Amino acid sequence: MPETRAPLVTGVSNPSRLRAVAESHLVGHLRDAGLDAVVASLHVAIHAPIVVVNLVTPGLQTYLAEIGVGDPCSTVPDSLSFCAEVVDSGAPLVVPDATAHPIYANNPLVRAGSVGAYAGVPVVDDGVVLGSLAIFADAPREFTEDELALLYYQARLVSSSLALRRMARVDSLTGLPNRALLSDRLAWAILHLERQPGQVGVLFLDLDSFKEVNDRLGHAAGDDQLVAVAAALRQAVRVTDTVARLGGDEFVVVCEAMTSTEEVLALAERILAAIDTLPSPGHGLRIDASIGIAVSQSSKSDPEELLRRADEAMYRAKQDPRARLNLATPTLEAPIVSTTGLG
Repeated sequence: MPETRAPLVTGVSNPSRLRAVAESHLVGHLRDAGLDAVVASLHVAIHAPIVVVNLVTPGLQTYLAEIGVGDPCSTVPDSLSFCAEVVDSGAPLVVPDATAHPIYANNPLVRAGSVGAYAGVPVVDDGVVLGSLAIFADAPREFTEDELALLYYQARLVSSSLALRRMARVDSLTGLPNRALLSDRLAWAILHLERQPGQVGVLFLDLDSFKEVNDRLGHAAGDDQLVAVAAALRQAVRVTDTVARLGGDEFVVVCEAMTSTEEVLALAERILAAIDTLPSPGHGLRIDASIGIAVSQSSKSDPEELLRRADEAMYRAKQDPRARLNLATPTLEAPIVSTTGLG
């Protein structure tokens, strides 16, 4: 039977697509040698003055690599954006004469005389249309079949490059971000405090009795438990939170834009409650967790220091038989202890 593929996730304003774009943490002018080579080769082969690899979000195009633009991003209304149409449809778009087009004639670049023709192809990663690979000509022109084929194959190369980048930053067992991606997300959350005051919480979670599961039931059973815990964590947190696996039985949750320490503690309690609902792996064993928490409201905080404080708080929680949570103060003095969820 022919292979059945899930439909692409499209739509400029589709929340699922926007989450994937945000989670990619790709920024303008990425300085990726492969992507830079793609735009350079199309520039030479097709004689296109403008070539871009872009991410598309509402009203904003962010250029991972480009020739002819000169800026890391630009703003064009979605209704007039060639690339937004590619993301909305999930299909290639070719406009030989933009100056005579009923919609794109009003595009700012077309009206300014900088663009006369366009061809763009979706850039897809993990089933999600993140943006496009596009060429712009400065005058109306017909693109040849060979030129469009080259554009198509180069878009596949871009998609493969982004997929490799994503997989290098994701834990292969659980699909969660790994330490490298966690570091980026945490740094970004702290930096965001400059624009939106609040708190960033770091929850460092370690599973209790996990070694016993591996020793008595085998590593396959241990892997199943890690996958189950990862799924429970995803369900317990907000869509804006990052859940990562550091390795072994250690997980970290980064929660940004929190309004209070109490809100961070409430999230930790939800996580413990979610883990408590997991079925026993067998032989009377039970998976518990200890969580250390560190909170900051300063955009000048050191991400690694915040992670270290949460790690130390987690060890204090493990050492206290009454506690499952331990909240570090900024000076690591007088930690706050929670005993909720003890069974």
